[in-house]
Amino acid sequence: MIRLLNDISRIAQEKGPKKMVVLAPEDEEFMKAVKMSWEMGYIEPILIGNTKKMEIIAEKAAFNIDGFRKIPVSEQQDISDLGIKMLFEGETPIASKGQIPTSFIYRSIIREEAKSGSGMNVSVISFWEIPGIDHLVAFTDTGVNIKPDLKAKAEIIKNAVFVYHLMGYQRPKIAVLSGQREVGGTLASYTDYEALKRAATVGDFGECEIVAATSFTEIFFGNRNRIADYSQIKGYDMPHILVVPCLDTGNIICKLDLFLDVIRSSLVATSKGPVCIPARSDFSDNIVQQIAMCVAFADRMEKEAH
Repeated sequence: MIRLLNDISRIAQEKGPKKMVVLAPEDEEFMKAVKMSWEMGYIEPILIGNTKKMEIIAEKAAFNIDGFRKIPVSEQQDISDLGIKMLFEGETPIASKGQIPTSFIYRSIIREEAKSGSGMNVSVISFWEIPGIDHLVAFTDTGVNIKPDLKAKAEIIKNAVFVYHLMGYQRPKIAVLSGQREVGGTLASYTDYEALKRAATVGDFGECEIVAATSFTEIFFGNRNRIADYSQIKGYDMPHILVVPCLDTGNIICKLDLFLDVIRSSLVATSKGPVCIPARSDFSDNIVQQIAMCVAFADRMEKEAH
């Protein structure tokens, strides 16, 4: 079972190297991460983008890329389309963004999922490792669905449950987050929570449980008395998956790792393999951890396929 990020690093070392197509590796911090991931035995990179820019950045990162496959492509959407196509055609089990906006990558994934007929909704899962909690906690969707309706939230939950099953959790617990108000009618996000909880009860999302809590207050306290010390929260029964009501909420919350004692690692789980999507603010060490996560999930997806 994958509980913490150290488990992921161990699996990546055991199961690597795996081919990873890298989309526009033209940023020094990201190139350092590719170098470190290669040196640790996680990946064998395939580099797509402006070859000259790659070589300049690689020299700055003290990384000799002469022996790796390089595919010269200039336009960003073309870079993304080719890399994601390679993932979906099985040429590589992992794809990763480099110096390229994620919107290009999401567009490519959506097109390939549509062509494959998988019916899979594209969503981003952002994990937190929180001290004192014995499992990773995921926020979703933090990157694609701007204001998901009930149908989209159901697909977002299916994606997250699929990932947690791969991690070894037979019945992950899910909190569907929502605000509440006493005047002006029930919020749509709360109505969605009620409908999703009913759907989970009858097995629409596979083996999982949606808990009777839509806020952190309910998650931590429920019907219990207020605790005296916030450090006591760490021992409480934290759900594995937190479904956010909209992209703004998810993106803001997951990036709070910059201020909190948590470590963030994100990915997109497609029907053919994981896509690494480091944020612009991520440093090389954190990007290496996200690449390791993709290696671990790619290995488990390959086993599921066989």
